[in-house]
Amino acid sequence: MKPVETPRTLAALRGAVQGLTGNPFGKLTLLILLLMLVATGGFFFFEHYPKGTVHDAFGALWWAVVTLTTVGYGDVVPNTTGGKIMGLVVMVCGIGLVSTLTGNLASMLVEHKAKKRKGLLKVNLTNHVIVIGWNDFGTELVNYLRDKGVLRAREGGQSDLVLVNDLTSDQRETLALQLGLEERMHFVWGNVTQESVLLKAQPDRARVIYLLSQHRGREAKDADQDTLYCALTLREMAPKVPIYGEVALPENRKHLLRAGVNEILVHGQLTSVVLGLMGVNPSIWSLLQEMLGMRGGNNMDIRPLTEEEKRLTWGDLFPRFRADGLLPLGLAQADRQLSLEDVLDQGSALDQFILELFQSSGQETRLGNAGPRVLANPPDSEPLSGFDAVLYLRQGEKR
Repeated sequence: MKPVETPRTLAALRGAVQGLTGNPFGKLTLLILLLMLVATGGFFFFEHYPKGTVHDAFGALWWAVVTLTTVGYGDVVPNTTGGKIMGLVVMVCGIGLVSTLTGNLASMLVEHKAKKRKGLLKVNLTNHVIVIGWNDFGTELVNYLRDKGVLRAREGGQSDLVLVNDLTSDQRETLALQLGLEERMHFVWGNVTQESVLLKAQPDRARVIYLLSQHRGREAKDADQDTLYCALTLREMAPKVPIYGEVALPENRKHLLRAGVNEILVHGQLTSVVLGLMGVNPSIWSLLQEMLGMRGGNNMDIRPLTEEEKRLTWGDLFPRFRADGLLPLGLAQADRQLSLEDVLDQGSALDQFILELFQSSGQETRLGNAGPRVLANPPDSEPLSGFDAVLYLRQGEKR
């Protein structure tokens, strides 16, 4: 029984045809296919053996393609008047159609490259690093990510970098030269609060996302509001991807935590703390530089605890590291789930009302992964069973 064509099938076929005829490239492709079909049928009709040398339809198709593309091998030639007339028509049409198609294809490739350079296309990447927004410290962030191996994929290859911002074309060109990542760096241009712009960066397939505060030349509260909108959209798009960000005002930190950002820094707060420590003793800053690898190398590192080590205590683990010339600093629990109760202020009537609404509606109050919990310099009796990794310092070089 002949299958019945459903309305959905007809609609899909109609949509495919409209898609081809809706642009010049599609129209040219359809014209060439139609000409090729007519040429094949006509040549087979006029030149079918014994009138000509064509024995089957494939031979006629071969002649049509060779003639249409003006290659002209000469292995199949028309013997009849009708075949020769068909050849004249195909050759004349082929010169115009094929050259026009080639020109349109080249134009499309140039246009695609221009759109990519302007950041107007969706990136086709996986396991990439996304930096959203830009400020004066963005270049330092990217350089640090590159130097410390964050832009190296877990499989041992290289992770691409995607920058999402509204910088001008000249600023992007200058930035590309400064960072020197060449083909590994991609731009997405537009307002970072718009979902359509963020979607082009493929956040659900990213390795990690960084949110930079865009407070230069703007009110700090407006910049934080944009960061919050961006965080809410990203967390909906990519619920499992870690997001790290910064805010301009300390009071807005809790709002980004509620939006699902894993870790948040207050812009300038860390600088104030370090300056205060330098006032106590300048050597503290030198120690921090050494630990963070800012003087070369990467002295501070982290490695997972083995199953055998998790059965030990901190006092048992310490001498093992020291025997290898390493200084253990603390323990880390890499995967900690954050709930709504953790971030809401129990003393606030509004926060308490929000929590009651979630509980009464039966909705989940888990907000996802809140980042690692670190216990620095634990007591010797601390069991390692509740932790995943150990932070330690490599042995420094003598200077």
